[in-house]
Amino acid sequence: MASDQVTRVINHAFLNELKDCNVALWEDVALLGSYAQEPFSAEWIEQNAGQLLHRLREQMSCQFRLEETFGYVVGPGDVQDKNVTKAIGQHFSLILQSTALSEQLDELEYCGKLCSETHEMFRQMKRLYEAIMEHEALERRLVAAAWAPILPEAANSVEHRRPLHQEAS
Repeated sequence: MASDQVTRVINHAFLNELKDCNVALWEDVALLGSYAQEPFSAEWIEQNAGQLLHRLREQMSCQFRLEETFGYVVGPGDVQDKNVTKAIGQHFSLILQSTALSEQLDELEYCGKLCSETHEMFRQMKRLYEAIMEHEALERRLVAAAWAPILPEAANSVEHRRPLHQEAS
């Protein structure tokens, strides 16, 4: 009796290629990270955070659709690796988190309360950045594990590779 459940596996070559090609996303993630690491002003939030969060939301949504189409493909077996399930779940969670933060910022700006919420926005942007980095680390481990049976030395270099946006810095 065949199972109705779809099992997804990593298509490591496509997943790597998709990540390497989306320079605009990684530039915005790096920008988010730079502001998550150091305090910024209420003026910066008013002038830049909304646009940044809108771009991130759209870019991540597109990136994750591509990854789930070409980077996580239907594969053999009845049991999906728990880390594949976790990574796909993180896609959904990151989109929800970035959407909620973007909408919250828009609402605060509309109500004229954005300046008074600078600290809270900083905290939430930092949390979003950390969640993105956690997700990217998991996907690097998945790609490394997928390479291991084929080319062990490549698997080791992929697993320890810094995120693309940090390599450019």
